[in-house]
Amino acid sequence: MLRSLLGGGLRLAQIVVPVVLASVVVAGCGTNRDRTQADVALTPAQRRVADQLVAIFENGTTEPRYDYVEDLGDGRGYTCGKIGFTTSSTEVRDVVEAYAARRSATPLAPYLPRLRALAATGDGAVTGLSGFPGAWAGAAADPSFRQVQDALADRLTYEPAVALARRLGVRTPLGVAILFDTAVQHGVAEDPDGLPSLVSRASAAAGGDPAGGVAERIWLNAFLDLRAETLRRPSNSATQQVWAESVDRVQALRKLLTDDRADLQPPLTVTVFGTRHELR
Repeated sequence: MLRSLLGGGLRLAQIVVPVVLASVVVAGCGTNRDRTQADVALTPAQRRVADQLVAIFENGTTEPRYDYVEDLGDGRGYTCGKIGFTTSSTEVRDVVEAYAARRSATPLAPYLPRLRALAATGDGAVTGLSGFPGAWAGAAADPSFRQVQDALADRLTYEPAVALARRLGVRTPLGVAILFDTAVQHGVAEDPDGLPSLVSRASAAAGGDPAGGVAERIWLNAFLDLRAETLRRPSNSATQQVWAESVDRVQALRKLLTDDRADLQPPLTVTVFGTRHELR
């Protein structure tokens, strides 16, 4: 039940990259807003640390759990894989469809009609999915299945986070990692608990964003304050218990900020729920 404690896999809707770019309204203007990709790009080592942070927060290990499957009882059906894809959204359907296109004989293929039906209605039921957890876990031994998960996870979370960081003027690797982790847990859908709402509220609280001249550390602290408060009291009651138990996720990120580890250069140490993890 570690995923329940850490509060992973609770995106509220299928993430669509343009939503973040089109709908997040941020304060300030000027040439700083015209960031290039290079301004916020992470080195391979920094990206590895960002991925390890997410893996720790999601599953309590620095290695991604591609084989993970659990019904958290949160109304989202099965939560699966490295970032908690859910069967009530289009996420698990998309993973299985992409994998079945590569491996037509996969034991996951017969579940596609049911996964499509669940995704079409946002149904969090797990009926009709008998044997699915074992089939998913078995497929995780295949590097091709892991590649499919990696590609979708990047499209749904990391790429939007980098694009948003560029728009906001967030330049540090830790700032990008904070947005990335928030996209994983909160999603970028237009709802009160999603990343766009948190960004808008943080910019209001900080009096602007880094692109408009606000110091990045000030903005990130305001953002983390609002994220912690949202985890304690989310608008969606289905996530309330699980999210309230995951506030330590935010505190671990804040400690990296306080300790001036914004460059995310390994080795790093984080402690979450009393467990110390080395990131290398």
